[in-house]
Amino acid sequence: MVPPTTAIADVLQLRGQTGWLSPPLRPVHRTQGLMGKPRTVRLAPGPGEHGLQPLRAVLDECLDGRVIVVAGAQAAAGAVWDEILTRAALARGVRGLLVEGGVRDVNAHRDLGLPVWALYEATAGPGPDVHVAAVGGPVEIGGVTVDESSTIVMDAAGVVALDSTDVFPDCYMYADAEENVVAALREGATLAEANRYREDMVAKLRRSV
Repeated sequence: MVPPTTAIADVLQLRGQTGWLSPPLRPVHRTQGLMGKPRTVRLAPGPGEHGLQPLRAVLDECLDGRVIVVAGAQAAAGAVWDEILTRAALARGVRGLLVEGGVRDVNAHRDLGLPVWALYEATAGPGPDVHVAAVGGPVEIGGVTVDESSTIVMDAAGVVALDSTDVFPDCYMYADAEENVVAALREGATLAEANRYREDMVAKLRRSV
């Protein structure tokens, strides 16, 4: 079980760090919590020598437990990902997909169960004026650097990229504190009374920074 992305993001904020990718990415198909290592692909404007063929070649690799991260896809005229690629990805063991650009065939992603976060939905395909600039290595989305040593956490609330999972213990405690707030509200406490659980945890985490 992984901590909620909301708790991870709040703890990162308390530490003066970033790492959340939503925004700019938004959900196309949400999922329960999962964690995986990225397989990164960076796109760039222009037709290039091989176009998008290197992206398709990635989907012939063994990708068990990986999250495909396609950066720079907003350079394309339309969607760089569709049902065909989703089916290929699932067959190779992919757990999730992040696209800094457009995707289409949204209902297929939902029906097939692949968690997808992207910038937008598009009707047309990518067009000829985009190519794969690099496979592997660091990419940047929304000011956050993701490389293949990062850890991606995805759930129904968001997506975060982490350099280390050392933050997890604090995230579990923070999530528990928020659950205590909700439980207290259900039992009739005022917001001020209930919120002390989170305030105490925030104070504790700030002291540990």
